[in-house]
Amino acid sequence: MPLRTPKFWYQKPGVLSLMLTPLSWLYRIGAFLDKSLKNTPYISSIPVICVGNAITGGGGKTPTAIALMKLIKDQNIAKKPVFLTRGYGANNQHARLVDIKADSALHVGDEALLLAQHAKTIVSSNRKTGAKMAEDKGFDLIIMDDGMQNYQLQKNINLLVIDRQIDFGNNKILPAGPLRETLKNVLDKTDAIICIGRPFQSDLPVFESTIKPENKLKADKKYIAFAGLALPEKFKNTLLDLKIKLAGWYEFSDHYQYTNNDIKKLKTDAKDNDANLVTTEKDFVRINNNLRDGIETLPISLEISNPVNLSEFIKEQL
Repeated sequence: MPLRTPKFWYQKPGVLSLMLTPLSWLYRIGAFLDKSLKNTPYISSIPVICVGNAITGGGGKTPTAIALMKLIKDQNIAKKPVFLTRGYGANNQHARLVDIKADSALHVGDEALLLAQHAKTIVSSNRKTGAKMAEDKGFDLIIMDDGMQNYQLQKNINLLVIDRQIDFGNNKILPAGPLRETLKNVLDKTDAIICIGRPFQSDLPVFESTIKPENKLKADKKYIAFAGLALPEKFKNTLLDLKIKLAGWYEFSDHYQYTNNDIKKLKTDAKDNDANLVTTEKDFVRINNNLRDGIETLPISLEISNPVNLSEFIKEQL
């Protein structure tokens, strides 16, 4: 069951992070053993671009992957690119091509459904199997959404996404902090950085970007907002920045699967407060189709500051 992201991960290191540090050592040992026991990564016959994070959850991978797919298509870097994702939260164990008309978040995961709205998407918990499916179906480039810490598949380019709102939290490794591995390990295998928000200083190539909300919400209306994300407060802050009038706010755990009762309670609260409901696109796809009426979304997109430079970098690396 998805858990809430601990608040102390994004605060100055304190007692909790100190107490959990021994478990971080165990986590690092486990991660090292897991990597050591893996067979040689599969080398696909088509290029693989990995979009990954140093932290767990909330780092902006999915909008970055979508923006990268648009760039790949616009710049004719590939004729038939495909997304490859593990489908977090899905109950499907086999590689499959996402069907946005038939599949639900329970089948393939919420991120896969969002990706599939922009390009063909393969869901596979085993990335090697997913890459082989991409080859068999005639795709000519893979954009791997999340996989910096996955060793089943060789990558041609590793792009590290850093959201400058949160950076690396308290710089501690799980469970004392949000880092999946040491920063040195991450940066050693990173080819370039895509930073969201403020500039980031590094010896590696850095490509700046910003998140752009598509605000179609009514300025004269009150809203009750809800989100089940790794860092739901980022959504709340975006609404406040847009001067949206919030009559209520509800947080759920990351990848939370909304029940009919959850949505009915939210709709009742909205009616009692003469307000509309608003959530993220990622949350929206986790709501049953028959309960989506009356719920608005705030779509976001990632805008790369200098797409030509990023395009040239990708072409050179490939």
